[in-house]
Amino acid sequence: MTTLTTEADAAHALMMLLAEHPHMPRADFDVHEYVSDAGAPEWGVVLVVGDSLTHFEQWRSALDLDPVFVDFSACPHGACLTAIGDFDGVSVELFAVADTPGK
Repeated sequence: MTTLTTEADAAHALMMLLAEHPHMPRADFDVHEYVSDAGAPEWGVVLVVGDSLTHFEQWRSALDLDPVFVDFSACPHGACLTAIGDFDGVSVELFAVADTPGK
């Protein structure tokens, strides 16, 4: 059974992230369950920065997510960027979708 206790580390990491980066551009945040590389369920944080690739880069830099691991792909509504790393020992996924010229 999933309880709030199982999400506590991710929720704590999210609160620390917000406290340490109050000057950052607005983002949508969520605590989510995922399956780790070891196959076990774990909890992490997702940040969605909306339609700004500039805001994505600001968050990526603030979270010290390695640019080597940024995934860029075409999406139905434009360009998608994803970066995965960790913050305070918890998995963090940063995501943005931005309109591209001609879309």
